[in-house]
Amino acid sequence: MNIVGIITLLSLSLLLMSLLLIYSKFQHQTPGKLAAIIVFFLLNAVPLVYIVYTEQSMNYASNSFTLGSAFMIVWLVTAVAMFIGILFRARSGNEDPYY
Repeated sequence: MNIVGIITLLSLSLLLMSLLLIYSKFQHQTPGKLAAIIVFFLLNAVPLVYIVYTEQSMNYASNSFTLGSAFMIVWLVTAVAMFIGILFRARSGNEDPYY
């Protein structure tokens, strides 16, 4: 696995962890909310994986503008989701065993 694949795997795992952090702080954890989190993750993950796959399968050097833009969007969404998750975690009034 090359460096782009490792960065993709780490970026998507951090995005998933931040979304699950938000889900863990919901009052009512319903299957519908979990499905919405999974759909949101897939809406961010599938375009990135597709762009990485097409960039890796090409045999010529490209400008990698699309690859950089895809990573920037995923990292921005990850940062916002992580910030919201940290805010949810910090603002919880009751004692949490995982805090």
